[in-house]
Amino acid sequence: MIDKMKSIRLQPGDAAPEFQAQLPEGGIVRLADYRGQRLLLIFVRHLGCLPCQEHLFEIEDRLSVIGRGGTRVLAVSFDALDQVREYRSLLNLSFPVAADTARVVYKAYGLTQASFLQTWHPKTLWRYLVLLRKGRKLKHPKKGDDLSQRGANFIVDTSGTISYAHYSVRPDDRPDIAELVNVIVIEDR
Repeated sequence: MIDKMKSIRLQPGDAAPEFQAQLPEGGIVRLADYRGQRLLLIFVRHLGCLPCQEHLFEIEDRLSVIGRGGTRVLAVSFDALDQVREYRSLLNLSFPVAADTARVVYKAYGLTQASFLQTWHPKTLWRYLVLLRKGRKLKHPKKGDDLSQRGANFIVDTSGTISYAHYSVRPDDRPDIAELVNVIVIEDR
């Protein structure tokens, strides 16, 4: 388990930490693979997180706008490769989802764990209810799943510098998709 200690918090203007993670299809993905391209880097909490799934659906729905100026999308999970492969297929995502089972990339980007109260906050429970009513299916956590891992979103510009950072405080705390798209479209100009 990751320490609940405070860690670095990357800010716009900081150099994006180099990373590598495994792709379930085989091979390794690195930040260097995106040099010269803008990257929307999404860290999911765990594969059963409904707000994370909804966020990925919103990204997928707007992928043509996000990618219009050359922005690429990569999601990262700490789950096992076989689970990540199944997850990507189940959600029908067209962008890659990589596995960082040792959470080396999570640590490099300053992602910590939420407290019990942050994880089970009333706003989070409400968001789950809204998503369940919308027809989303709850996937029960597997033994050993870490429900307190925080998620985040970063935009890494073409020079490898962070131009946008959003650290999730609670599971339901994801950036508004319109805000993300707006940041990307403005950077495209």
